[in-house]
Amino acid sequence: MRKAKKLSKIYVWGTGLILARILDYKICIDQIEAFIDNDERKTEYLGKKVLRPQEIESDYDAIIVANMHTKEIYDQCIALDIDINKVLFLYNNIQTKDININYGLMEKILGTEYTRAVKSRYHLVRNISKDEIQSGFCDELYETKLFKDDYIRAKTLELVAEEIRKNNIEGETAELGVFQGDFSQLINMMFPDKKLYLFDTFNSFREIEAFREKESGSCNEVFIDSFKNVDVEKVLSKMKYPENIIVKMGLFPESLEGLEEKFAFVSLDVDFKESTISGLEYFYPRLEKGGYIFIHDYNYGYFDCVKEAIDYYESKWGGGAYVKYLYQTR
Repeated sequence: MRKAKKLSKIYVWGTGLILARILDYKICIDQIEAFIDNDERKTEYLGKKVLRPQEIESDYDAIIVANMHTKEIYDQCIALDIDINKVLFLYNNIQTKDININYGLMEKILGTEYTRAVKSRYHLVRNISKDEIQSGFCDELYETKLFKDDYIRAKTLELVAEEIRKNNIEGETAELGVFQGDFSQLINMMFPDKKLYLFDTFNSFREIEAFREKESGSCNEVFIDSFKNVDVEKVLSKMKYPENIIVKMGLFPESLEGLEEKFAFVSLDVDFKESTISGLEYFYPRLEKGGYIFIHDYNYGYFDCVKEAIDYYESKWGGGAYVKYLYQTR
């Protein structure tokens, strides 16, 4: 890990997955003065105080925004007269306008490589408004959280769903690795005539696999804790066609319980190597001709375990296996 020079006061706005992907890898906990969060229930995190935005003192060196709600936080900073020159936004929600001002400060704290990755995120796609979109296959898509947070992933699903529908591809749909159900919501919305199997523990990862990945440096405790205690009822409340949902709670593949369906579309979003391989070994042979498998985080850039799983699976089955995967865009 690059040892950045410790500044006197650094705040981190966010206590979730984006933090998990830089903590221990790009910044140490002892470099963080305090966390910032709008949730008043949060008062302490990782042994540090959690402040409300209005409690931020004026003598800070930097605020690192490790949060997906970039636009909302930017607007809040402006309203509170927070010095934007000292605010570093790590995630851009697929916007083309770069709101970061001080990349020199980001490089000083997080390093050259990570800073370059953040800058490159503003060259993915132009910012398209709902009124500009010509497709119309599923207007509700444009109002979902994931469409706003990950435009390319959502629009790719829309195009694939249209292709599956046009070609009358039989089979059901599934997601292995549901988390809070934002992508599951889109799958359910896009395939109203197909069952959707949701495979997840809804309480983080297989313990032994998480331990191995943590020991290898592929993740940290914050990352693992971010996936714990997911409210299944809240996940189900997001579904437009709840009658199509079949929840398979538990560790995979044990949770299959003899299931032998064919599938038109599958999403694998399990983060770790062994679980990704298990998902491919089950779902790929059961994928209907013309169906698709999306594999999340393949090209994330910081953790290589998903890419290693794909390489392993394709080398194991030689040229006969062809997996269509969605490149991670964040």
